[in-house]
Amino acid sequence: MASRYRIGRQRRIRRPKKQRKGGLWARVVRAGRGALSVATAASLVFLGYTLYRYFQHSGQLHIGEVKIMGCMNIAESELLDLAKVDFRANLLSLDLQEVSRHLARHPWVEKARVRRDFSGKALIIEVQERVPRALILLDELYLMDRNGEVFKKADFKERMDLPILTGVTPQEWKEKDPRTLELLRQALELLEHLEGRKVFSLRDVSEVHLGRKMELTLYTLREGIPIRLGSGDYADKLNRLEKVLPDLRGKMKNVESLALNYPKKVVVKMKETKSERPPKS
Repeated sequence: MASRYRIGRQRRIRRPKKQRKGGLWARVVRAGRGALSVATAASLVFLGYTLYRYFQHSGQLHIGEVKIMGCMNIAESELLDLAKVDFRANLLSLDLQEVSRHLARHPWVEKARVRRDFSGKALIIEVQERVPRALILLDELYLMDRNGEVFKKADFKERMDLPILTGVTPQEWKEKDPRTLELLRQALELLEHLEGRKVFSLRDVSEVHLGRKMELTLYTLREGIPIRLGSGDYADKLNRLEKVLPDLRGKMKNVESLALNYPKKVVVKMKETKSERPPKS
């Protein structure tokens, strides 16, 4: 019969810790190194601050040039006037956020970024202009951007070839009437769907009328034909319109109206000819 043996646990023998040599002196050295590191860091901070103050008030970093980028509809001279940059000022002492706030006052400016170029001693102004999407008729004609912001009165010297949004009163716009804002949102959505189309696009539209019954009607540029779109599903409705337009070539002057506010069809109403009119009694 096999016998069983118990293997006893081996005792771990801990070696005595080596005493550090020169304990007090080592602590003094470590403390000295720490103090030296703190002193070095403080010296670097002080040196950096001193250099910053020196260049801030020296004549070596005066603004030598202002570079303006991104202007399409804005004259650079207008932005320079708004920026109020003193060429005797120091680049370091210039408040860039304040300059940006001044530039944002221009109606065409959507965003403005201002930065320093120390190598060229220049102030760089990068402008992102608003993108006009339509004209809107209130008390006068105004420009509206792609975000639905009315940002300036229309100036016909700027030659804006844009459709006109009608049907909104100045009071409705001032009070931010929810119904009006929703109609404007839909009108901008419609214009977005029209952009880039090949058969019937934005360049074929003269006016978009915002109706009281929450429906849109657009008018063609050449013949002034009303196209009733109703509300929503504009991509589908424009697709249907583009299918019937080739059949109406040469007949558009006889078309009275088109209606797309019916499901899955286009209703074409032709003008009555003299022979079709009922005789007067």
